[in-house]
Amino acid sequence: MRWALALALLPGLALAQETAWESRVVEWAPALRTCLADRPGAMVVAAWEEAGGVVARLLLPDGTRQDCAGAARRPAGAARADEGLRAFMLDRRCVDAWRVVDPAGRELGWLAYPGCG
Repeated sequence: MRWALALALLPGLALAQETAWESRVVEWAPALRTCLADRPGAMVVAAWEEAGGVVARLLLPDGTRQDCAGAARRPAGAARADEGLRAFMLDRRCVDAWRVVDPAGRELGWLAYPGCG
């Protein structure tokens, strides 16, 4: 009986994972890279669409969080459910990070976990 319930929940679990922000990291990479460009050591721990643009939640090296949309920056709002499960960064900081490439094979950055580096 428990197995039946677990199997019934798997499609919903897979859907939740597929709709996470990191599933769109290649599409959103230009915006994420712009937000990280002048923040050495920062990483994106969540991203979402807002008013037609991408907002990136940055984790800065000092542990503070900041929301970035293009050139606009503001203190981070309330914690998001998808925040902190994965992190996008411009440089590889862990051996188990996943390389993010565009369709032409150009490196865009790396996906890892926030505790990485």
